[in-house]
Amino acid sequence: MKLTFKMTGEEYYSGIKFKLKSDRLKKILLMILIICIFIVITIFLRLGLMMYVLTTVMIVMVCSLTAFEKKAAISQFYSSPVKSSEHTLCVYDEGIELINSYEKIFAPWQSVYAVRETEENIIILPSYARGIAVISKKRYFGPELSNIMNAIKLHVKVEEGK
Repeated sequence: MKLTFKMTGEEYYSGIKFKLKSDRLKKILLMILIICIFIVITIFLRLGLMMYVLTTVMIVMVCSLTAFEKKAAISQFYSSPVKSSEHTLCVYDEGIELINSYEKIFAPWQSVYAVRETEENIIILPSYARGIAVISKKRYFGPELSNIMNAIKLHVKVEEGK
């Protein structure tokens, strides 16, 4: 089975966000730890106003972290002729293959990193290091996509998402 598709910048970002969700959690936990250290230091040194300033700065940094990541990922996508070109997803009995204008990535079923199905997209990560396939259900609906998803669900645990 084979499906040729294109991704948008937003779809690519949703794939990157899914891929890096554990890394983002680590960054947020680190920021929270730093905020707690600032609070303890300001209480210890009795710098009431300084505590509020530092806490506000750290909260703004945590909130802006995702905004900068999204802008950077979408900019990277549109500046890359490889990422914004057509991709082909092939499903075989042995595994899946993701083909674009630059590379071919084959992943046997036991080594597929992750698959997630949301209301809008299907995100397939053949490996952590290489390849992201984000297929829009609105643009690529039909028997090809249904057959591919049924084959994937037979071999890989599909994560449900919103």
